[in-house]
Amino acid sequence: MINTLSIASDLSRAGIAKSHAEAIANAIGTSQEDLATKDFVRAEISTVRAEISSVRGEMSALETRLVRWIVGTVFAASGLLFAALQLMP
Repeated sequence: MINTLSIASDLSRAGIAKSHAEAIANAIGTSQEDLATKDFVRAEISTVRAEISSVRGEMSALETRLVRWIVGTVFAASGLLFAALQLMP
């Protein structure tokens, strides 16, 4: 964390007006708060990876359901076709 009081004091001792030094130090402190730390970025990446893993699991489950539905539909259509052929003279 940035010590804005120390920065303002240093700037004042260097000859910058106290009000200007405080404004500069506050601006530096505010801009530092907006920076992302490595730990924050790592945590965000971890969260995104967990979400991707979750979506992959959901996609796999949907794929399985879709394959089962297609196979069932093919068997049903084959059965209907077979029954229709049996009815033909």
